[in-house]
Amino acid sequence: MSVLQKLTEKSWLPAGADMGADLGMTAERRPAIAATGVWIYIGVATVIFSLVVAAYILRLGNYGADPAKSAELAAGLPWWNLAALCGIPPAEDWRPLSEPPLLWANTAILILSSLAWRKARAETRRGQARELRAALVAGGVLAFAFLAGQLVVWRVLAGEGHFAGAGPATAFFYLITAVHGLHLAGGMAFWGRIATRAFKGAPPNELATSIKLCAVYWHYLLLVWTVMFGLMLIT
Repeated sequence: MSVLQKLTEKSWLPAGADMGADLGMTAERRPAIAATGVWIYIGVATVIFSLVVAAYILRLGNYGADPAKSAELAAGLPWWNLAALCGIPPAEDWRPLSEPPLLWANTAILILSSLAWRKARAETRRGQARELRAALVAGGVLAFAFLAGQLVVWRVLAGEGHFAGAGPATAFFYLITAVHGLHLAGGMAFWGRIATRAFKGAPPNELATSIKLCAVYWHYLLLVWTVMFGLMLIT
């Protein structure tokens, strides 16, 4: 026995025993444990995105401006602008970005990716392995397309001179898209594992829990992007 094997040996378990079973992690409990882990992760991610939104709104407004001046400046903004709705003018250094049309296309792509996961869940219930694999491929390809599209948007904005240090609005745009993209990229790792199992012949019922949790995560990321994109549109 090697030194590494000796150090990692679980002497308290019988030979050949499974640690998961020793801890009560039976096959029936593992899906519940996995679901709990996903919801905890979503909770943590929600806190992160909420802090970003709070910082964005606080940085946006000139809260120290004279009330009369605030009302005058806010009145000159479009009615749907967040600063106008709140009656607080934007900070003096807040320079709105242009809105590349590709952002709308990327949003549509992410919606389609989320729908593909919904389709994958339906196919697991029907037990249709071929259709399930097609849905998984569609969901993954569309997610890759979304990430690629976001990088193209970065390049377009950089070409217009909107670098991360150009101003607070630009910096927040890069921060929001980067944090959201990293969370989606993390989900792609789990997509790869599920797709690999599906193409190796795993029956749909064995993939049902993993696909359900990934679908929930994808829907969550779509919701987050919708909120973030909407916030940027109204500011």
